[in-house]
Amino acid sequence: MTTLHTGRLTLRPLRSADSEALTDVFADPEISRFHEHDLTRPAEVAALVERRLGRDGSGSWVFELAGTVVGLGHVQTSNELPGGVLECGWYLAREHWGRGLAAEAVGALVDHARHTLGASALFALVHEDNTRARRFAERLGFLDVGGGTHYGATHRVMTWLPTRQGVHHVELWVADLGRAEASLGWLFTELGWREHQRWPRGVSWRNGITYVVVEDSPDRLGDRHERTRPGLNHLALHAGDRAELDRITAAAVTHGWRLMFADRHPHAGGPDHVAAYLENDDGFEVELVATEHTP
Repeated sequence: MTTLHTGRLTLRPLRSADSEALTDVFADPEISRFHEHDLTRPAEVAALVERRLGRDGSGSWVFELAGTVVGLGHVQTSNELPGGVLECGWYLAREHWGRGLAAEAVGALVDHARHTLGASALFALVHEDNTRARRFAERLGFLDVGGGTHYGATHRVMTWLPTRQGVHHVELWVADLGRAEASLGWLFTELGWREHQRWPRGVSWRNGITYVVVEDSPDRLGDRHERTRPGLNHLALHAGDRAELDRITAAAVTHGWRLMFADRHPHAGGPDHVAAYLENDDGFEVELVATEHTP
């Protein structure tokens, strides 16, 4: 949990002492009209706060405007949707509607989920009859992907997916295209990448919107990559869970790779980092990172 800031708002981690201020926010029945509990009752607000604070892996923030609590939001592992996905939600006092403050707050939550938690997608559950909230979510880039019974009523499942995701592509110049395909091409395929494009002196592999080009360019200088010189040191790629990492690492030695830092494997990057560091015959290093859980 960390404090988030927008142009006008401070999103501060929720505390037990916030129950009183949030009771004032929820005193307006319109704010919680679609909530499963009647939050106009102070006891229900206090219970909501304690539930939020008692959840593992949850993050709840109060929205402060000039030091006054005006809303509440969260990004937390969903209890309603399968797969350990992240779910977000928000409330803003009605006197501040129509000023763009909700967009600021939710934008901060989305950025936190994407850049701090590393989430590739974020979900929101919006009551079927809450058309205003659905239109608002759509304006922020959430897409309606279905419906179902959640929190005791019919909700629309809204998902936010980034339209731009960091790296577009990486291009590697290699000394021998055939050798590169035998090692790098095999590895990309094992990791779930697919061949994207091919031309006489190059080939690329794609995963989602990101791709890697391997090319034997007529303009290159030298016959071997040297990772300790200025330029590319190594590629780091997601490799699934620990079992998948071990499988690929074991097979890699028969496809032109050697295991680096074998005496410290799989924690060569630190005690909390599970990864395999591989180098092929042309000097290219690849770090395969195991993901123990979905953030």
